[in-house]
Amino acid sequence: MNERQTLLAFGALIVAICYLATIAAVLAFYGKYAEALGFGGLTTGLVGVLGTFKPRTSSPDNPQAVTVTNTASDPVPVEAAPHA
Repeated sequence: MNERQTLLAFGALIVAICYLATIAAVLAFYGKYAEALGFGGLTTGLVGVLGTFKPRTSSPDNPQAVTVTNTASDPVPVEAAPHA
């Protein structure tokens, strides 16, 4: 999947979660608690699926090594804390 398809799938999943949560709230309002609990379970499952999305790019970052240019004789200057 490319980045556009991943974004569309993510958006569709968000819409589905909102829709199912709304249906569960309406069912609970009308006193159908068992059905509302079922829709709540479906919503929870979709939230779990939502957690599997990981950002992927076509050109991932290549981490660079950190080099320290300051030596012990040339430390990084630090401002002194003001005295109270």
